[in-house]
Amino acid sequence: MLAPDPDTTTQAMQNTIGASETVTVYAGALRFVVGPMDSGSFPAWFAPVTTAIKTAVGHAGDWMDDLCIDVTTTVPRTIIDFASRFDAATNGMINLETEISMGSGSATPAQKQRAIAILDDLQQGVTAASATVQSIQDRLLTLIQQLQADHDALASGSATVAQNIPDGSVITKSITADLGSDFLDITPNGPCLVSVNIKSDVSIKITQTAGTHPELLPFVVAQVVIDNAVADNAKATKAISQMMAVWSLMQGLLQSVVDDLSQAADPDVLPILQKAEFDAARQVWVHLSEIAKSIASGR
Repeated sequence: MLAPDPDTTTQAMQNTIGASETVTVYAGALRFVVGPMDSGSFPAWFAPVTTAIKTAVGHAGDWMDDLCIDVTTTVPRTIIDFASRFDAATNGMINLETEISMGSGSATPAQKQRAIAILDDLQQGVTAASATVQSIQDRLLTLIQQLQADHDALASGSATVAQNIPDGSVITKSITADLGSDFLDITPNGPCLVSVNIKSDVSIKITQTAGTHPELLPFVVAQVVIDNAVADNAKATKAISQMMAVWSLMQGLLQSVVDDLSQAADPDVLPILQKAEFDAARQVWVHLSEIAKSIASGR
């Protein structure tokens, strides 16, 4: 049948949205928590670290304003668009099968070519969908590389801190300990929007720990947030890879039918088309399309 496993495909779409929501939390933390922290009047020696922080905050904005929207709307849209294309192809193929059945049962060369043309059109749809998802996957990989570079730049900042604050490493470790693993108040507003703040008790504690070195607050919080963001971006990339697998499978299924038809004698064309189970496959694509529409609309 010319359709992927519906459960596996549904899970891949849901994983994509779930991973996106997680990445958005950490992007929001960089943008809405670390960004404002970095707006104070800090000493001149801290400028390189400030630059690294601003770069990381900018990458977080790129995710929230652009890439996340493509991941959560464009990826399911590929399913919706192909389902519509498959519906039209099925109508054409069923009409063709009826023509052959009501005739001699043996396809004419023209009918055989019509079948191949319908399959070619579906292959074009798969190619377009695959290219779209591949482009988004490439951009996710780029974001991971950028976040890793942000992580490394902030790690280099540790040396700058140590050179200018004698007990800087001790204070940094203490702030990290104060943060713990659950220091954010998070209110999701969709996969690409989030309201996020540091919990008030944690904020008071880290401010006290930083003391006369408030510049250490955005530095430490950014490091902790980016450590999480790198891992969660990798999860998002893995989820997109699962969607790529759907289109790779479809390419193989369609090519197999095209190959069979190309080599088939005229009497064998109808059995090959019937074996492809176009109408049953259409029902799978309709089902997946409805799920994709629900996901894309945030329901």
